Amino acid sequence: MFVVLLGTLVLAATPALPAATCLFANGETACGYACKTSSTQVRCASTPYGTCAVFNGEVHCLDPLPASIHHPPDEGLRPECKEVRGTVACGFRCLVTKGKVACAQTPYGVCREHFGEVKCWDPTEASIHEFGAEIPRPTCATAGTGIACGYDCKTSRTEVACAQTPRGRCTQEEFRLGCFDPPSLLQCAHSQPPPPDEVRKPKSQRRKDETAKAE
Repeated sequence: MFVVLLGTLVLAATPALPAATCLFANGETACGYACKTSSTQVRCASTPYGTCAVFNGEVHCLDPLPASIHHPPDEGLRPECKEVRGTVACGFRCLVTKGKVACAQTPYGVCREHFGEVKCWDPTEASIHEFGAEIPRPTCATAGTGIACGYDCKTSRTEVACAQTPRGRCTQEEFRLGCFDPPSLLQCAHSQPPPPDEVRKPKSQRRKDETAKAE
């Protein structure tokens, strides 16, 4: 009896994820979430947290990384796809400039244009697990034609270097640059992901919903 009850409790704690759907088009079938079709393709995201978009007759899909799902930003987890001049990019904080487009792969990433190129950089999943929505915003620094993104960036006349984690540090001695990142000692275990509708909401709405439920 105890085993049966325990199994029931575990199932009850599992969030009700929406059922996957299947689409048949152009002689092929695709199953998943946010499915889209074009004149030649049919594609679906692999998780209910993903998104798909159609540009120039092609379907593009993106699924957020697990760390982003478990630790959504204050504005909500909303991946997107953008297109410019036939190039498509999907992700977060997408930057369209000078005929080019690029997106970060997490909502905590950053993109910047330098010398006609668009560079995107993302914190590690370990850093996102450690800091969650409070993770410091990374920056990008340039020196000459070089560009680097991360934390505590330092530049010389021709070089630039950035730490890869919020706790990392960089130093500059004369013309020498060096960075150090301490290892993450955090062990972050998640049993189940939060419901898709919840992670899409802004933090303010999540708090209102929690207050309403408590009342």
